[in-house]
Order: sequence, then structure tokens, then C-alpha cells
Amino acid sequence: MKATWLWDTSLISTLENRQAVLQFAKEQSIGRIYVQVNPDVAKNTYRAFIQEAVQAGIQIHALDGAPNWIRSDQQQYIVSMVKWVKDYNASVLENERFSGIQVDIEPYVLPEWHNERDVTVSSWITAMTLFTNEVKHDSTLTVSASLPFWLHEISIPDESSIRLNAKFIGMLDEVTLMSYRDQAEALIEITADDLALADQLGKKVFVGVETNPSSEAAFVSFYEEGRAVLNQQLTLIDDSLKGHASYAGIAVHDYTGWKNLKP
Repeated sequence: MKATWLWDTSLISTLENRQAVLQFAKEQSIGRIYVQVNPDVAKNTYRAFIQEAVQAGIQIHALDGAPNWIRSDQQQYIVSMVKWVKDYNASVLENERFSGIQVDIEPYVLPEWHNERDVTVSSWITAMTLFTNEVKHDSTLTVSASLPFWLHEISIPDESSIRLNAKFIGMLDEVTLMSYRDQAEALIEITADDLALADQLGKKVFVGVETNPSSEAAFVSFYEEGRAVLNQQLTLIDDSLKGHASYAGIAVHDYTGWKNLKP
């Protein structure tokens, strides 16, 4: 399955915009879209978009997150986001509901990741545990997170034999790896450990690619190469990884970047 993230909720605000998103999804064989939940967006906007997407065979998962959500005084945002999705789902028809929730927290961009690593890792685990428990309480929603591919390098405070990737993969139903490389071979190499681990744990993994410009390095994104090279590399990735029981597909970051790629 191909998936993508849609962070700009204005792109589903009108019938014309929704049709443009779903037309692109059809052209690219997208089976899932992670859509940011924005309480300022009218509920009927989500209802219309999800109904149209489901009719087209596309799953819609709720999406939100921010690095500071790991901080104890910010974790109410996790609770309120999950509550918003559950309340929304309870108030609409079955074919208008989100089928899962994904968080994208990325606390490694915070100063404390470098200054107080152990405390920050513990706070991340606490936040993710809260998120998982909130989602799973009285619901069948799929619970997932966007995660970097290098968490096997991070040990857990007081449990040094356990790595952070194992903690999160074991906790969640699915993970989406931000395995951003513009060569299939490189992506396959950096996702191998997590796919093998998820195989053992019976969990699902999407591998991710980037289409937006990156300030990190040229090999991170397909922005320079364009859509033809992206499609070629996605085929190589899919052919190589589909033997893994855990392999769920490829997530392309993000809808706007993907749509704007040069041919």
C-alpha cells in the first residue's frame, strides 16, 4: 500500500480541493492518507472528505503531534487530540470515521534531547504510552507513530538491554519510519533492523520517503530527482521488502511535496 501525509487542512476545505486530493490519490494508487486533525476545521469537512475517500477505497487516519508533547505540562494535547477523534467518530456514520490515529512527535529537535537525553527519552516513552492507552481504551482504532529509523541506537534508561525502537514497535500497532533516502538500496539497508523486529513482534511497518526540499543532505529527498525516479525507486523498494510479514507499504512525505514534484 502507498500512504501519504496531508498536513494542510485547507486542502480538504472545499469540494474542488477534496476532489483534487482524491484524484491524485487515485493516480498514484494511494491507499491511506494521514490527515491532520484541526479542531478549527468544521466537522462536516472531515465527514465529506472521509466519506468520499472511503468510497474510493482509501483509508483515512487522524494525524497530529509536536515535539513538546513529551513535556508533562503539554501531554494534555495528546489526551485532547485522541478525545476529539473519538468524539468525532462517535457522532458520524461508519463510512465517515477515521480508522486510526498517528502521532508525529519528534522530540529529538528539542534542546533537552542533547542536554538531558535520558530524561527526554523517558518522557517520550511516557507520552507514547499515554497516547497508546488513550487510543486503545474502548476503541478499535489503529494506533501508530512516525518514527526515525535510528532508534535502535538509543537505549532506554534503567533498561539498557532494550532499545527504543523495540519499545515503540512493541507498543504500537504500526510504525511509519522516516527512512528518508533517495536510493532504494540505502532505504532498504536502514530499515532492515526494524522490519526484522516487527516480523518477530507481529507488527506493521511503513517505510517513508521524502519529496520536500531538505536542508540535511541531497540524498534525503526525491525533490531533486523528480517523480519518474521516485516511482522507479518505490518499485525497487516494494519488490525487495514485500517478503517481510511486517511490511505494510511506503509512505510518501507529504501530499503537497509529492504533488509538486517535477516529472
